[in-house]
Amino acid sequence: MTELDGERARHVRLADLAPAEIGDHFWHPLRRALGITGFGAGLYTAPSAGDVLVGSHDELGESSNRHEELYVVLSGRASFEVDASTLELGPEEFLLVAPEASRGAKALTDRTSVLVIGGTPGAVTPAPYEHWYTALTATEPAEAAELAAAGLVDYPSHGQLNYQLACFRALAGDLDTAAANLRQAVASDGRAWEWLSDDADLDALRSRRGSVPSRETVGGIHVEQAGAGPAVVLLHAGVADGRMWDPQWVSWAANLRVTRLDLRGFGRSGRAEGRYCHARDVLAILDTASLDRAVLVGASYGALVALDLAASHPERVAGLVLAGAPLPDQPWSPETEAFFAAEEDALASGDLAAATELNVAFWLPDAPELVRTAIGRQQLRAFELQIGSTAEESFLTDDLPSKLGAIHCPALVLVGEHDVADFRAIADRLAAALPNAREETIAGAAHLPSLERPDAFDAVVLAFIAELAGAARVDPRPVE
Repeated sequence: MTELDGERARHVRLADLAPAEIGDHFWHPLRRALGITGFGAGLYTAPSAGDVLVGSHDELGESSNRHEELYVVLSGRASFEVDASTLELGPEEFLLVAPEASRGAKALTDRTSVLVIGGTPGAVTPAPYEHWYTALTATEPAEAAELAAAGLVDYPSHGQLNYQLACFRALAGDLDTAAANLRQAVASDGRAWEWLSDDADLDALRSRRGSVPSRETVGGIHVEQAGAGPAVVLLHAGVADGRMWDPQWVSWAANLRVTRLDLRGFGRSGRAEGRYCHARDVLAILDTASLDRAVLVGASYGALVALDLAASHPERVAGLVLAGAPLPDQPWSPETEAFFAAEEDALASGDLAAATELNVAFWLPDAPELVRTAIGRQQLRAFELQIGSTAEESFLTDDLPSKLGAIHCPALVLVGEHDVADFRAIADRLAAALPNAREETIAGAAHLPSLERPDAFDAVVLAFIAELAGAARVDPRPVE
């Protein structure tokens, strides 16, 4: 056996495998020689025509693994007996036999060999690529879409699978679903932005406003947009970046014009330099996108940015959704002060991983593991960009808490049922201070309900936006 690149690849020749004479046939220990652990593999050989190649057996006995087995003739030809049926096999032919079936084979030519691969029935989940590779065998786009869509059962957010589905569905004329698949593709796999740039399969989507997502950099800020309809801007939490809005980015753009961004010093926007203001950055994005007014949906620190913009430029804000909002004058509880102190100690020692773990544990104690992992990556990226920075943050509004009573746009104040007590108190303050606000609690959520309980979050927020917009729907007219 030859090892290639250490333990990552192994090569063996039939001549290197000493045969074991098992009664009237020969077996070679292929699996053991290669160290295979994921499936069974064996090799049978017969020197002469008429010799037994595979002894008659089933896979139900005490010495078997109850495998289903795939037989592949490598050289020569063989006659297989499967229960009461006879089948002749040669190269480029394959035979799958269930565990309970009796099977055996004889050589029809000299120097016949057969490879057998075994595995437990039902143990294998097809890989994502298998679904879209299979779809490429279809003759019609609708058939291809149906074949590829089966993969969403196991891989609902897989980027390349969703991209291929977007192409198939666009070609089949299923444009709404294709657009949703395309948004999921760019959310899950950054390479999809390059794929979609000149893919002719998506041409039918390009004729519809907002169906193909776009990205750009505005004053150093990474911005993504999709959809058509009432304008909504998503502002992320301080532990995250714009990717925290993946669930809403994919679904909301079916009926809304959705903009999401990475605030300066977060995610793909890079390091902050000099004196900067997040609300001013958002205002520039609204101007660049020719958005006169938008509903601002802010999570945690993003909600504070939304309040700053609403107080300073009320004519640009159609409504506010404030989820887990902080306020700069809020006195923190001993529990929260202890967290901030531990975070500061970790950062001072340069242990960004420890600081990240503290944040995930404090803000998302019971969130699904996928959510905790995603936010952990985003928080770590933020720390990497911010550590050692001398940039100075500023606000458009002086003494923001004292100006809350002047923010007259409709506001939905949200808080997670299990959020830190300080933020539940802030939610009560905001609901009382904002003239046109109502407060709702998201059951079962802590600090980031849009990720922890996305269905409940979406239901209440989309109902609020629909009220503001008069239940406006996506404009289906083609781009002129």
